Amino acid sequence: MQVLPMDLPAELHRRGSDVPGGDVIVATGPLAMMARGLLALAPEDRDAFWIHSEAGDLDAAEAEEQVAGWSQFPH
Repeated sequence: MQVLPMDLPAELHRRGSDVPGGDVIVATGPLAMMARGLLALAPEDRDAFWIHSEAGDLDAAEAEEQVAGWSQFPH
């Protein structure tokens, strides 16, 4: 796993049939904030969300890996 920069600009998205176009941007900000926001959701709700950044998309499990990586390496 490559640990991405904590300050990488990112967007938290939600998918759903009740959303125009199938997904909506819920929040924008640094990757660290978007990852913490995603992980603050109830585990059963996380499948409807993902994080998008220039480095690619992250699901909840990948966001959790990033958070763990940030706590192991100097930033």
